[in-house]
Amino acid sequence: MGPPTLLSESSSPAIRTEALHFNTSEPNEFWDLTTLVREVVGRSGVKHGQVTVYTPHTTTSVVINESETGFLNDYRRTIQDAIPEGVYYEHDDHSVRTENLQEDEFINGHAHVRQLLVGQPSVTIPVVDGEVLLGQWQRVMFVELDQARERRAFVHAQGT
Repeated sequence: MGPPTLLSESSSPAIRTEALHFNTSEPNEFWDLTTLVREVVGRSGVKHGQVTVYTPHTTTSVVINESETGFLNDYRRTIQDAIPEGVYYEHDDHSVRTENLQEDEFINGHAHVRQLLVGQPSVTIPVVDGEVLLGQWQRVMFVELDQARERRAFVHAQGT
C-alpha cells in the first residue's frame, strides 16, 4: 500500500478525507487498516467526532473484528462453505443478465452475495479526546471478497 492521498481537509470544523490505493492478492483477504485510521484521525485534528472508513467496491467490505489468524482462517473456511465459488449465480449468467454489464466482466456472483452477508461498505467509529474508540481486540479491516485487483478505500474524519 502506498501513502494515502489527501482528498480534502478543513479546519473549522475539522474534516479530513484520505484515499488509500492498494492491490489485493487473493479472495477473502483481510487488510488491517487500524493504524492508518488512527493516523488519519491524528492528522485531521479531530478531538471529538467520528471517523468513517468506506470502500466504493460492491465485492468488498469494511468490518470491525479481531485480527487473529485462527479467526481469519475460520472465516475463510466458513464463507467458502456457505457461499461457494463455481456454482450457479444468475449474476454470472449473461444469457439472462442485462444490467450493469462490462466488456471485461468478472465471474463473481459469489463475491456479491458474500458482501451482503459479511458486512457493509463502511463503518463509523466514535472519536473522543482524539482517540478512535475501538475495543481491546477490535481492528478495522478491509475484506476482499472477489479476486486480486486494484482497490481503494477512503478514511473520513470529522468533528471538532
